[in-house]
Amino acid sequence: MAGRAFDAVMFDLDDTLIDWWGSLTRCLESFADDDDVAAAHAYIRQNFWESHPDHDFVWHRNTWKLWEARQRLWHDVFAHRHEDDRRIMLDRFEENLWVGFFPDVVPMLDHLVHEIRLAVLTNNEYVEREIKRLRLHDWFEFALFPGAPLKPDPAAFLAGCERLGLEPSRVAYVGDSVRADVLGADAAGLTPIWIDRWNDPWPDRPTHVRRITSFDELPEVLGVNALT
Repeated sequence: MAGRAFDAVMFDLDDTLIDWWGSLTRCLESFADDDDVAAAHAYIRQNFWESHPDHDFVWHRNTWKLWEARQRLWHDVFAHRHEDDRRIMLDRFEENLWVGFFPDVVPMLDHLVHEIRLAVLTNNEYVEREIKRLRLHDWFEFALFPGAPLKPDPAAFLAGCERLGLEPSRVAYVGDSVRADVLGADAAGLTPIWIDRWNDPWPDRPTHVRRITSFDELPEVLGVNALT
């Protein structure tokens, strides 16, 4: 397409492509009562979500840590439960959890893969596992864990651009985290696209940062053909 603004788009993985909050919630609801689910939600919000230093809104989420640190944290999360109950619940959690894509992701990736180059840049050190589990290579040229430094360091984004063989100005970056994704990509010279599924306020959001609430909005922002 002549005059296209971007040659490629990179994506964050956790809470952008894959739905940790929804997946964790559905798993817990399959075997735990409402108090247990509420306790998990409260723990995630308090311990794994970071608030903006100047404004009262969440600018980074590490919801996935409830899974990755489950052996160490389970006692704290469900302190209201007896030890034997906690052990049974953890076994059920490990057996039943499946973390999948947001519903709007796969249809849009199936479309975009024919329109523009796609890649993943993530701070998830288990990305090789996720490549196999989610068959990421069906859509993405690569899924890169940059190592040190990680996002939001501009060097992490530049590593992705180098892998693509493109200047940062020709690459868009889609992510949910204001801190790690949007500000990091912006500092590296990429065009940040903020996927705001939570309707978070951001009083001082720069005017050039495009906000979307669904992947359905991506073709227009990227300047590619719409999904029909």
